[in-house]
Amino acid sequence: MSFHYHKRITLIPKVLHLNISSHGWSWSFGGRRAHITRDSHGRRSAAVRLPGGFTWRRDSRRRR
Repeated sequence: MSFHYHKRITLIPKVLHLNISSHGWSWSFGGRRAHITRDSHGRRSAAVRLPGGFTWRRDSRRRR
């Protein structure tokens, strides 16, 4: 059995959130329809919700 921790802190309501978990941290910028996320491991993603229940998502990694 393993335990996980997750906490979401709102920095600017409906716009900017800081997410803290047992695996690291991330921040999300944007609303419900579209947002950009960056985590402590250098991963970035962007997501947009489309009509009809579809979602477009793009993941990328920081280049060194």
